[in-house]
Amino acid sequence: MSSPAPVPGSARARGPQNGAPGGSLKSRAYEHIRQGLINGTLCEGAHLSPVELGKELGISHIPVREAISQLASEGLVVQVPRQGAFVRQIQRRELVELIELRGILESDAVVKAARRIEPVELTELENHLGRMESLLPGFETENMEAFIETTSQWMLADLAFHMLLLQVAGNGQVLKVISDHQIMMHMFCHRTDAPEAWERPLGVYQRENFELHRQVFEAVKIRDGEVARQAMEAHTDRARENMMARFDWLRRQAENEDPMARDLPESMQSLVRSVQQRFVKEPEA
Repeated sequence: MSSPAPVPGSARARGPQNGAPGGSLKSRAYEHIRQGLINGTLCEGAHLSPVELGKELGISHIPVREAISQLASEGLVVQVPRQGAFVRQIQRRELVELIELRGILESDAVVKAARRIEPVELTELENHLGRMESLLPGFETENMEAFIETTSQWMLADLAFHMLLLQVAGNGQVLKVISDHQIMMHMFCHRTDAPEAWERPLGVYQRENFELHRQVFEAVKIRDGEVARQAMEAHTDRARENMMARFDWLRRQAENEDPMARDLPESMQSLVRSVQQRFVKEPEA
């Protein structure tokens, strides 16, 4: 499988990374587990062994246990008496609420982005959009490996498009909320699904999806915040339908142990992680 084109970095400066302050062992363990949630190496339901994680990091199990407790307090991990800690399984209703929350935050942020965006950032946004357009023919293929590659690369461009808009909006707290949301959205792992999972042909859906992204871009380009908001709301509504259909399909595959619900390649998971790390930072003091 050929490697996707690299996603360019944002023009704006980034602040320090999320996670516990300082360079403590607990902080290292916290970031290690948190990144596992983001990049899909720790799927929902995965057992978190302080001893094993400590061995991976070359540290004692005690700071790992403390990091797990912090993640449990944040709702990302559940601790079961006499069984241990596990990556929490997201519930259907919760996913609906998270998607709706993201829609509210992004619809507000895109209005601010339309006012604040600089020419270099507009060019970067257009590059992400162009990358998505170039991938559209790939959704028509019946070759599963090619389909996986196209889906993976689309996900990268889509993620970068949205994270750039949020960053341009300039609200660090909103970006942090979306950061946590990104973890929750990926708690059922970066997994691909077959075209049979869609009620309509995926190629048709993605062309409509691209058009919604294009409308957001065009509104931001002319600095029309209200039109940008309407376009983002329409995109969020469509994304909600998509995510819930995908969530239900993956649940059915998990119940049936169907091999079609497969993980993305490690190389692609690493690229997803790099995009998220580039944009998702703590707000500067």
